[in-house]
Amino acid sequence: MKSKYGIIASVVILAMTCLLGSCGKDRWEAYYPQTRHSLWIDSVMRANYLWNDELADEDDLTSSYFLSSVAFLQKVKYSDDQVSLIDTACSVPVSDYGYELTTSKVNDSTYMAMITYIEPATVAANTGLQRGEWIMAIDDDIITSGNIDKLTDGDTHKLMMGHYTVVSVYDNEQEAEVEQEVVMYDRTVQLPAAASYFPDDLPVVAVISDHIGYMLYNHIAEENQSKVAAASQSLAASHITDLVLDLRYAATGDVKGWQYLASLLAPSSALGSQLATAQFAESRHIDTALPFLTDSELGNGVNLGLGQLYVLTSSATAGPAEMLINSLKTVMDVVVIGQQTQGIGVACETFNDPVNDQRLYLAACQIADANGNADYVGVGITPDYTVNPLSPIGGIQPFGSVEENLLAKALALINQ
Repeated sequence: MKSKYGIIASVVILAMTCLLGSCGKDRWEAYYPQTRHSLWIDSVMRANYLWNDELADEDDLTSSYFLSSVAFLQKVKYSDDQVSLIDTACSVPVSDYGYELTTSKVNDSTYMAMITYIEPATVAANTGLQRGEWIMAIDDDIITSGNIDKLTDGDTHKLMMGHYTVVSVYDNEQEAEVEQEVVMYDRTVQLPAAASYFPDDLPVVAVISDHIGYMLYNHIAEENQSKVAAASQSLAASHITDLVLDLRYAATGDVKGWQYLASLLAPSSALGSQLATAQFAESRHIDTALPFLTDSELGNGVNLGLGQLYVLTSSATAGPAEMLINSLKTVMDVVVIGQQTQGIGVACETFNDPVNDQRLYLAACQIADANGNADYVGVGITPDYTVNPLSPIGGIQPFGSVEENLLAKALALINQ
């Protein structure tokens, strides 16, 4: 049976090749609607891809052009490429509650779920749920393996909410008061059905005190430039002298996104000077010196002229966030707080598909600092102060809270 199916597959492939190759180019017009998206990706990659000399010949990709955008990119990209991706979220909203959870076993059969992320302007946010809260029960039932899927099924549910705390209880064996970690019931909430939304890449911008700003930024890309510019205006109007930049979830973005952000944060004296060294594909013949933008190039953005920057990281921090840290260290003091980052030194450029309304983030260059140093590649950036974002549990607070684990450490350093 195996050999029979192998023969059939070979015949199908042979027929496809004949249909598209031997029968002449005129046949392509009939199939163009099915192949247009992959042909567009192919043309962009041959002109701009960092590893464009590794791409297969067009004739060898005939049948592959019928794949979906995501599948085609996955098939043709270089094996070392960890960053190129197709993003359809720009046109297709996410539909869920807007929270992320981590579950914890209470005993062999019972669970509780802690909220670790709340997306703004979603069902979860509008219901008043907060990061660090615990879901103790759902629809008046304890959470078990049999009903745990209800937490993400998108239907309407009643949630019993609680908070983590430490209480003193009397231990009969020790005959003394001992501390015990518990989740205390707070309230019951009605969670509406899931709804559609577009994720917010710059979800939190806040002024912690009269001179300390905080910004949580997840996707450091050119399309977020207007939001970042508005954030810089808000922070500048508050006359901040210290900024805590939260990049714990920042793993994607593009060259222009982090170039713009770096230019907003750097000392004013650095504007116009060299920011980084970029190595593009040889066929592009592009100058390798990547500059800080000038004041006039910032548009509505305001250079904050910082002398020191506090950056919060996690094991998910990668790519543009790491390049930002590495490059800014040549012109200012950057204090990294959190966990070791991933160590990805390849930057993307963003290309917008004019027909399918989707974005291609394409590996375009390798990035080092202005002196050509990129020691973090492959190993990650080691934090100056190692802090687990999820420990202690009591420090898992809403982003921007002065009691949140990573921010609390940054504030202690600023105020010491």
